[in-house]
Formats: sequence, structure tokens, C-alpha cells
Amino acid sequence: MNTGSDKKELILDSAIELFNRWGYAKTSVDEIARAAHIAKSTIYYYFPSKENLFIAAIEEKAEEFFNKLTTAIEAAEKFEDKLSCFLSLPITCIFQNMPLLANAMQQIPPDYFTSLLIKRNEYRQRMNNLLAEIMNYGKKQGIINEKINSEHFSEMINDWFIMGDYWNEGDNKNRILKRLERDHVLMVQLLLYGILKRDTAKPRTRKKVNKRKIQ
Repeated sequence: MNTGSDKKELILDSAIELFNRWGYAKTSVDEIARAAHIAKSTIYYYFPSKENLFIAAIEEKAEEFFNKLTTAIEAAEKFEDKLSCFLSLPITCIFQNMPLLANAMQQIPPDYFTSLLIKRNEYRQRMNNLLAEIMNYGKKQGIINEKINSEHFSEMINDWFIMGDYWNEGDNKNRILKRLERDHVLMVQLLLYGILKRDTAKPRTRKKVNKRKIQ
């Protein structure tokens, strides 16, 4: 017998699949009920509206992602491996869930727009904190350039490459200009010096090949 928790999870799984396949606007509560093999009234018992269900679906995928990312980062021992996990897993997640993310700001009613922005800012801060922890780990290992501010570096990487405003079309020009003003010094430092201390960023030497003399 399905418990309330099982039913709620079943509804979310069905909703996520349909939202990803058809988008928010083209997915109805009736279709979600049919996919979950439950009554429409049961969905409204757990989720007052389709909008609430949609936001819950985003929260579900976000928590799944953060659990996966945190586990991978904690399992990695070297700074380079932790940083690699942080940079690669979000990109994979975004592409896997692109329909859900792309439709979020474009199709959901304006009354729920603020709720999505709050969630988005919350996830951005969590990403900032994760990357700052990785950078501080590298500093403790003595391999990170002390000139780099961990928090500023984390904000810049997330803003430009991971958690940027790709799902909010408004006022992009002004935001880009402000970020350029904020980040240009750090960008120049990264281009000139990198993030690793020079004595720890030693280039790999090629193995010498013994050449036999031709007789």
C-alpha cells in the first residue's frame, strides 16, 4: 500500500518527466494524474496548483543535484579533482534538465515568478559556498595563489559560467557591465598568474626516448 510520502514522490516523478518532455505550459494536471495512475484530486491534496507542483519539481531536481555534487566533491581527495567535479557536474545537470529550467521563467505565471527567483538565488548562494570551500581547501593545502579571494572567485565563476542569467532575459546589458566592472581585475589576475602557486604548477616533463645509433 502506498503511503502519503510514496504518493507525493510518484506525483513529482511523473510531473518532472512530463515537464521535461512538454514544458510547463503544455503539461496539464490531468496528464500528470494519468501518468502517475492516481486521481487528479490526490494531486491537489499534496499540491494546491500546477504552479506549486512545478516549483516542487524544480526543488526536487535541485536537491538531487546538490546531493550528487556534494558527495562527489567530498569523495575527491585532491584539490584539482574537487574543482573538476564542481565544474563538470553542473553542466551535465543543466543539459539533462534543460527543458525544465528553460521554461521556468518564460511560462510560469507572474505571481510565481518571485518564488522562482528566490529559489534561484538560494541555489546560486549554495554553489558559491561550495566553490569557496574548495578554494579554501586548496589554500590549506598550500597550492592556491594567496592573491585570489575565494568568495569573489566563486561568485565570478558561478555568474559567468554556471549560474548565470540565462533564464532571465531582462536587463542583461546592465548586469553584464556591472559584472565586468566587478570582476575585470580578478580576470586579469587569473589570466596572468592562474589559481595555483607557481611552485606547485610545475609543467610535466617529457620522457626521454633513447635513440639507437644507426650503424
